[in-house]
Amino acid sequence: MKVAILDQRTQSQSETVARALEKLDLHEPFLVKDSDGFFKLDDLKQEDNYVCVDSLNNFDSINPRNKSYLQIDHKGIVTNIREKVVISDLFNVGGYYFTSPQYFLEFYQRLAADKANWNREIYLSDVIGAMILEGIPFIARRTTGIPGLGHRARMRRALLAQKAYFISLDGFVFERGSQFFSPRFQDVKPHANAVEAVRAIAAEGHRVVYLSIRPQSLESLTLAQMQEADLPPGQLLWNCPIAKWALLTSPHPTLPS
Repeated sequence: MKVAILDQRTQSQSETVARALEKLDLHEPFLVKDSDGFFKLDDLKQEDNYVCVDSLNNFDSINPRNKSYLQIDHKGIVTNIREKVVISDLFNVGGYYFTSPQYFLEFYQRLAADKANWNREIYLSDVIGAMILEGIPFIARRTTGIPGLGHRARMRRALLAQKAYFISLDGFVFERGSQFFSPRFQDVKPHANAVEAVRAIAAEGHRVVYLSIRPQSLESLTLAQMQEADLPPGQLLWNCPIAKWALLTSPHPTLPS
């Protein structure tokens, strides 16, 4: 990982990208990622430029006025991109992939040279739009996730929607076993309904933490059993006491209650 520390504050995201490219002397494809959201995308490296998108139709609550919007043709090629203007249901979720740093710098510098006539910051969508007008294609790549968590209320809604589940491995996911008595840990079977429930929880995007009374010396056995049962991955806490469990916490503005 390389960190580029800029000497002065920039006027826009596009200028930040340009200054970072110059400082890093980058000569390979790169992805610009907004810092106030997240999404899922496989195979980042592509032969074509692309913009990460989702549809307004997939969200019940979203502010449509703080995003850039795209129009695409039947092949998914971007034909138009506008900042803060709703020209279609497709909006940029905060991911921009450029195959050429040199092209990015060239088009950013063209726009920056005429900055006096803009009366606003130069957005990355402006750079992309200028490149499209010159015949440089961009593809719209659909993603999943939560775009734009920059506002506190939106972040809080996201936290409320995603939970952390602490799941008892012994007695719930698997039959209750023992290190010394029958049935021993190596002989217990998974409960099908419990396994299905844990899979459903993970599929909804929630975090899974397994609690086990087993000693960590049985890690290899336990992980093999979990893999055989096709359980979703998650942190595993060992040596949990055989007792009534209670979670004590305190309210905080950054945590959902």
